[in-house]
Amino acid sequence: MTELDPLTEPLVHLFLRLDAATPSDPVLRAAAEYWTEKRWGKIMPAPGDMEQLPAFILPHVFQAQLAINGDRHWIVSMAGSSAALSLGITGKTPTEIADKRMAVRLRRLFDLVSEKAEPYSVMFEVPGLDGHKHLFEVYAAPLTTPERAEHQILAVINSRVEGHR
Repeated sequence: MTELDPLTEPLVHLFLRLDAATPSDPVLRAAAEYWTEKRWGKIMPAPGDMEQLPAFILPHVFQAQLAINGDRHWIVSMAGSSAALSLGITGKTPTEIADKRMAVRLRRLFDLVSEKAEPYSVMFEVPGLDGHKHLFEVYAAPLTTPERAEHQILAVINSRVEGHR
């Protein structure tokens, strides 16, 4: 699918862009191409198929799993150094996304990817404490089918800082 999904009113407040097209960021685009290559005609690659991502992508990669313990939420694991910094995650244990503005956006993205069993990319801004806008682009692709009890998503994040507005 390469057409744009219409942004409903709630999504307009979360994302600058939401689509199933190839991401614009070169790191995310390389991850999307790798995911597509590893599909080998299947609905999606298995989690093990994604273990040999190219080295330049690894700092930006993280995985998310849906946790249902009376409360439905996404847990992040195996975050690369750049991804962990963007998500506000410290340590190596699986955890929730620390930045709440980021968490809301990614939860909606992961729900969409899990529901549709298709990869999506998004772009959004988060104001930083330094007075600058931080522009994030995220590519998220499913690693398990929606019928399975565990929902697992491969995500790649990259950011840049915008000037004062």
